[in-house]
Amino acid sequence: MDIGELRTKVFGMADTVSDILGLVEKGFMENKDSYLSEAMTREESLNESERSLTKSILDLSKAAGDKKELSSLAQAVETFERMGDEASSLVERMEVKVAEKLMFDEMSVNQFMETYGVMKRSVEMMRDFLKYHDSAIKQRVIDNGFGVKELVERYRKEHADRLVQGICTPLGANMYFDMLDFTGNLARHSSNVVKLF
Repeated sequence: MDIGELRTKVFGMADTVSDILGLVEKGFMENKDSYLSEAMTREESLNESERSLTKSILDLSKAAGDKKELSSLAQAVETFERMGDEASSLVERMEVKVAEKLMFDEMSVNQFMETYGVMKRSVEMMRDFLKYHDSAIKQRVIDNGFGVKELVERYRKEHADRLVQGICTPLGANMYFDMLDFTGNLARHSSNVVKLF
């Protein structure tokens, strides 16, 4: 595998991340385990890609090649794998939500979906940046990541207020806080990827 083919395969991991996030969203909104199970299957394929691509990067590094780009690609592979881990953690919380029959109030659902949607925008712009290498897109990904962070912080506080008011249960609140945090991490990882290139 040459570096061009390797780069294509590494950037293809971003497409898998996007597919996983779409399945997670459907699983949450429709309360269907089938979507969540498919997301976990795709996440395992992301793990397999991480193992095989890391090996390919190490193999290429032994030959003549751009060590700087190989280092950036290695970091991107690791970050995409972490994004899969964050999505997997989201799935696990959603599965607990379903199993425990935890219901989020309408405001909580709307705020989570707003945050999730803005995060998904980070991922989509990251994919566009990897395709077009437009520095304007790069900055938009970073700026959007800060926007997600602000939403996470604001909605964590508002949900804590709902907990104190007795609108939600402690277990439900813990699930919700985790889900917001994992969503914020996904946006942060998107920003980290674009900073590599």
